[in-house]
Amino acid sequence: MGVYVNEGGEIELVKVSDLDDFFLPTGVLIHPRSLKSLKPFYLKLEKYVAFPLFDLRAIRKLVERKGWRAMEYYLGEEFQGGWVVYDCEGCEEKQRLHLEVGEVEDPVEVHLRIYEKGLK
Repeated sequence: MGVYVNEGGEIELVKVSDLDDFFLPTGVLIHPRSLKSLKPFYLKLEKYVAFPLFDLRAIRKLVERKGWRAMEYYLGEEFQGGWVVYDCEGCEEKQRLHLEVGEVEDPVEVHLRIYEKGLK
């Protein structure tokens, strides 16, 4: 399940899927261009944690880790944004913390700190 809100905190989009694969068109992750007006408020993925990033360097650094992967979106050759995903079963607290990260100087450090916490 994915719940996305606008700048006013009002729910604009709810996506529901009973398929485990996050990368399918029927999945709950939306194109990063939509994240310019919507923010992921709640994501529940059974076996994964996912969060959007708009820093290609940070995405490439994070996916060097085992079990991490990303979906990068481009318009022509221009990077539009992406989703970083890693394996983690039942990790609702980590998912929530990743989604709360805003614009930070070093997103790699912040997201790795969340990942390394012993939370589920």
